Amino acid sequence: MDYQKLVCWGDSQTFGARSYGCYPVYLAKILNGRTRYTWHALNFSTNGHTARDLWFRLSAELPPLHDVHRACILIGANDVANGSPLDLFEEYYRQILIALHLHGIRVAHCGEIPPLWPDGHAFFPRETENRRDAYNQRIAEVVQESDIANLVRFETLTAEDFTDPVHFTESGNQRVAEAFADAILRH
Repeated sequence: MDYQKLVCWGDSQTFGARSYGCYPVYLAKILNGRTRYTWHALNFSTNGHTARDLWFRLSAELPPLHDVHRACILIGANDVANGSPLDLFEEYYRQILIALHLHGIRVAHCGEIPPLWPDGHAFFPRETENRRDAYNQRIAEVVQESDIANLVRFETLTAEDFTDPVHFTESGNQRVAEAFADAILRH
């Protein structure tokens, strides 16, 4: 069997909170249909985590990944919600990519922080959507300087793709998976 593995790191958006599916399972399905390989997506996500939390997790999660050379990262919604310091968010993101590179990950597809749909939610008030652009700018800068990273944008997401201000419906998971699949197939 000719197979490809990919690992997806993130928070509740990657986990698939508030839905039965998750974008990594849709991503593997899409890639299985569009390529001649059998794809296996590993979902290494934890609800509520920030870029800082992911950086700490990598020391335990990277060593077992011997035959995985491609990663998808979708992290930052909780950094926006918590108002994590931008400079530290940027450095944690940079260190995540450095750790992946040193471990042998050849390509890291880095998703922008998707739109937030503020509608009175306690954790995602209107100012979180206003802050999101600054965090996405930092992600874009770190991706630009990395030898292994490329930026994935989610331009087709609408409010109907969300169950609340931040979590995806099945259609949202599908759209995010399609954006990652397009990036993988372009690379």
